[in-house]
Amino acid sequence: MRSLYGVVVSVLVVSTLLATSWTQTDAGGSQVPAPEKARDFALTDPVAIITPLPDEVSNGTWWYLDAQNSTYSGGTIEQYEWDVLVNGVHQRYYEPLKRYIFKQLGLYKINLTITTNDSKTATTFTAVYSILDSDSDLLPDWWEMYYFGNLSQRGSDDYDNDGYTNLQEVASNMNPTVKDPGKSLLSLMAQYWYYLVAVAAVVAFAIVVTYPSLKKRRKAEVKKKIEAALEIEKALEEEK
Repeated sequence: MRSLYGVVVSVLVVSTLLATSWTQTDAGGSQVPAPEKARDFALTDPVAIITPLPDEVSNGTWWYLDAQNSTYSGGTIEQYEWDVLVNGVHQRYYEPLKRYIFKQLGLYKINLTITTNDSKTATTFTAVYSILDSDSDLLPDWWEMYYFGNLSQRGSDDYDNDGYTNLQEVASNMNPTVKDPGKSLLSLMAQYWYYLVAVAAVVAFAIVVTYPSLKKRRKAEVKKKIEAALEIEKALEEEK
């Protein structure tokens, strides 16, 4: 019985403490539910939020560092601080939306810290790895995103059907979404100059090899013409 009595007393004590902690006395002396202090505190803390970035990008790709979804219900956010660490170098920016280019290859560690009007702070973190070509199609990701808005194109594709593949377009700094004019004779010659050189070499070799025999044949033909002319002249002399 004593054991059961002790359990009952303990339950009553705990219930009383809980009721007291979550109630307060109003002006008339009545007990009313108290604000959820711990929960209210959590709700009024600032929250730093980075709009999701891809895990991998190709170097040269532009993206936005976006902290505009960060919140603070207890006041206003007065300062945004970006700290981007890449290859041992810190880059700092102070704006909620920053257009950023991933120039270098490697790991980018991106920290965001927000500061409120009442000096509260919140921090969050993300990371992006910059590589040459995330989808391995030989086209820079930034180039695909800039012209097509996605990474679905392949190097061998010809989006504008102008006879130039995407690889040729990016190598020639052309717009792959605009049909380009056909290649001129000069550009074709410049592109296939090695073929022209090979053909010229073959022609020159053929001339060098065949020229002596051609010269000999021509000399024989001239000799025959002279002999024929002498025969005709001799015949005419005999008729006289």
